[in-house]
Amino acid sequence: MSDPQKYRTKEEVEGYKKQDPIEGVRTTILEKKWATEAELEKIDKAVKKEVEEAVKFAEESPMAEADELYIDVYAQSDYPFVKD
Repeated sequence: MSDPQKYRTKEEVEGYKKQDPIEGVRTTILEKKWATEAELEKIDKAVKKEVEEAVKFAEESPMAEADELYIDVYAQSDYPFVKD
């Protein structure tokens, strides 16, 4: 489901797109010649593949049991707000 963005004007959305930190870093990488466009596209494809594999794994995995709800949530084993 996507956000129809009916509560923002197109101008506001475009303004925020210009402030996108990911695009800013990408521009800096290209300007400083730390990587080429082709290298960044290769990275993008690898990341997309990894995310797709993680989603597939999650969707195919069985649901966790209710008693696992509080496992590995708190570093302190006797945290006072954990339900018994």
